[in-house]
Amino acid sequence: MNGSEKETSFFSASPLSLVRLDIRKTRALISHLRIIERSDQTSCDQPTICGITNSATILGANRSAKALLTVAGEALPERMAGLIPETLQRQFADGLISLVKGANHFSFEGILKAANGNDIPAVLNAWLDGDERPASEVCVSITQVNQSNDQAKTALLGELAHAARISLLGELTASISHEVNQPLSSIVTSAEAGLRWLSHDQPNLEEVKSLLERIASSGKRAGDIIAALRGMARNTKPARTAVSLPILIDECALILRADLASRQVGLRVELSPNLPEVLADRTQILQVIVNLATNTAQAMSDGQAWNRSLAIRAQEQRSNRVLIEVEDSGPGVDPKVRDKLFESFSTTKAAGTGLGLAICRSIVEAHDSKIELQSSSYLGARFSFSLETAQAASASAVYQG
Repeated sequence: MNGSEKETSFFSASPLSLVRLDIRKTRALISHLRIIERSDQTSCDQPTICGITNSATILGANRSAKALLTVAGEALPERMAGLIPETLQRQFADGLISLVKGANHFSFEGILKAANGNDIPAVLNAWLDGDERPASEVCVSITQVNQSNDQAKTALLGELAHAARISLLGELTASISHEVNQPLSSIVTSAEAGLRWLSHDQPNLEEVKSLLERIASSGKRAGDIIAALRGMARNTKPARTAVSLPILIDECALILRADLASRQVGLRVELSPNLPEVLADRTQILQVIVNLATNTAQAMSDGQAWNRSLAIRAQEQRSNRVLIEVEDSGPGVDPKVRDKLFESFSTTKAAGTGLGLAICRSIVEAHDSKIELQSSSYLGARFSFSLETAQAASASAVYQG
């Protein structure tokens, strides 16, 4: 067996995840663009970075690499850009440039994308393959690594938050069912009335038009409720985006309305004009507001409060943050319970898990804030937290970058 055959055998049978690349086009492109002559490689623009990444052609991958990248039994991407996400392409292109300049290897760590869309936290090592110089091939090893503690905590919080949302929706099932049935009943009633008007010798088209408009309105209302519930039930990876609080709080009201009505609790929504968008995980903040509101409504119902009202407020602060408040007119929080209110498995409900408010606290803390509680035996309780505006977060990211 000659050296080349041994090398091929090692490549195929190695437990390491290996990918072999042809970089002849890469060398030609880097030479054509005269990148090596530049004093600052970071001056390469994004189209150049994409071009260098795309120039690396995949010759093959061994069994371990195909298993890791979930391409077993399927055709490999023709180019390395099919495996390297855009966020890592500059690091990869810089590495290829360093090899062309004379380095023997390069490495970096990041999140690769498998063929099935899963994230793969990995360390990527690349080196010139063979003794020929200038080398025309590069061997790349991909080593999966454990997520960092922060990533693991974020993933765990996401799973716990989803479980708590499902539990909360379970508690609201009866009232939600009633809320959805109302517009559906209206649709059926209006449709039957419309048919009767059309069956007359001289159909009253104005009445039919009015009934059709009512059907459309009821259908939209039912659709809005279902969309809000689907948002609560969805199990997505935690991700922060620019969120419109007026729209988010409107969805909260849709979810809460029937439960509050069954407890004879009035709802007020008070929003400052021209509220800026906030940077937040939309589903998780929706969960926090609904959970706080549900708990305050239950407290008022259980405490036999006479004038039951609930307010959800949002107002911009001077510190580039938006303050969100959930306030009730109930009996306030018992001082004996207050210190343990946000602790895991602490609950005053007979069938409660004691996780809802604890997870709300964790979600808010993950958003660099804290749930504050002000309570009075006569004036009720007020929960509040703040979120950074999306514009301020973007400006901060640019400054730090």
